[in-house]
Amino acid sequence: MLFIIIASALLYVMWVASKPDFKYANYFAYLAWIFHAVICFNSIFDENGWKLHIVNSILLVSWLSVLIVLLFKLQSKWVKVPLLVFVLLIFSLLDFNPILDYHHYKEFSWQLDLHISLSMLAYSILMVASLFAISLMVHISKLKKSKFEAGSSLLSIIDEEKKLFNLIFLGWLILSTSLLSGVIFIDDFMGQHLGHKVVFSLLAWMLYGILILGRMTKGWRGEKLIIITISGAMLLAIGYLGSKVVLEWII
Repeated sequence: MLFIIIASALLYVMWVASKPDFKYANYFAYLAWIFHAVICFNSIFDENGWKLHIVNSILLVSWLSVLIVLLFKLQSKWVKVPLLVFVLLIFSLLDFNPILDYHHYKEFSWQLDLHISLSMLAYSILMVASLFAISLMVHISKLKKSKFEAGSSLLSIIDEEKKLFNLIFLGWLILSTSLLSGVIFIDDFMGQHLGHKVVFSLLAWMLYGILILGRMTKGWRGEKLIIITISGAMLLAIGYLGSKVVLEWII
C-alpha cells in the first residue's frame, strides 16, 4: 500500500507541475486518482462498516474533489495547487491500523450509505467551488490592475463565473438531498453529537440558496458571488470537520 500511496502522490505532483498545454497531463491525474481510489477503499471500509474518523473523511473528500476538478476541467493553479497540498498532507497522515472508538464506525445500510455518499459529494463540490472562487478573485484582481487583453480577460471571467455558479448549484442540490436523507434516516441527532453539524450545514444551505436566488433574479456576480461561496464552504468545514476535531482530538 505504501507503494500505491507514493505512486499516487508522485503522479499528482506531475499533473499539477505539467504545463497547461501538455496534452498528457490529465493522464497523470487519472492514474493518480485510480490509485487514490484504492487507498480510499483500503482505509475507509472493512467488515464493520465505514471508518469515518477525521483523516479518512478528508481522504474521501480529497478523492471526490479531484474527480470534480477533472470533470469540470478546472485548470487554475489556485485550485490544483491547494488541492495537491491537501492530498499530500492527508496521505502523510494515513494509518491503516488505527485504534478506533465506537463512534468512528458507521455500519453499512443503504440509508446511511446514501446519506454519507451524498454528504461527502456535496462537501467536495462546494469545497472545490470555494477554491475556484479564490481563483476567480485573483483573476478579477489582475484585470483591475491591468487593461492588457481586457476584452478577452473579461470574457474569461464571465465564463469562470458561469462555471462557478454551476458548481455551486450542483453542490447545493446534492447538499439538499443529503440534509433531507439525514432527516428521514438518522435518529437522535443530539445523542450522536450531530446537532452542531446539522446547524452549520443548514446555515450553509441557506446561504448558498440565497446566493442562487440572487444570481438568478438579480444577476449577482463578482465579489458578492466569491465572498458568499467561500463563507458557505467555511460553514460546512466548521460544522463537519470542526465537530470531528472536537470529538476525536479534544474530548
